[in-house]
Amino acid sequence: MSQIDATQAGVQSPYANEPAVRRLTRLAGSAGIALGIALLACSVGLVVSGLVNPEYLIVVCVVALLPGIPGLSLLTASRRILRGEINGTTRATAMLVAIGGLVLLGTVGAIIEGPWPAKILMVVLAIGTFTTATFVNRADRALKGQ
Repeated sequence: MSQIDATQAGVQSPYANEPAVRRLTRLAGSAGIALGIALLACSVGLVVSGLVNPEYLIVVCVVALLPGIPGLSLLTASRRILRGEINGTTRATAMLVAIGGLVLLGTVGAIIEGPWPAKILMVVLAIGTFTTATFVNRADRALKGQ
């Protein structure tokens, strides 16, 4: 008989139905979805601001892809976490590393030269990214039975 590999897409962890694990996966999935929506909102905001000045529209749209693509990937990975798939935590971790780097650079830039609303937004995104990474790590350990 062949064993089921829990890291494959669509395969639920054997621990996924335990109450404590469900709580952690809901928390991690919800945090990931919230962060993904925030990143997509930032992307949409950048595109809308680029529409005001069309000469920079191409540059602004390319820059808007930076948080948008990882944000979409984080949304899909968070849905997998909510279903109890170990594969979801692996994907979410990879996206959070990419997002963490972008948010860190954006936060440093906003603190050095940005206006107060940008400073506040970037610090909140940095805290949200770190918190989401912590929740995903806990959910990953719970889904693996550790």
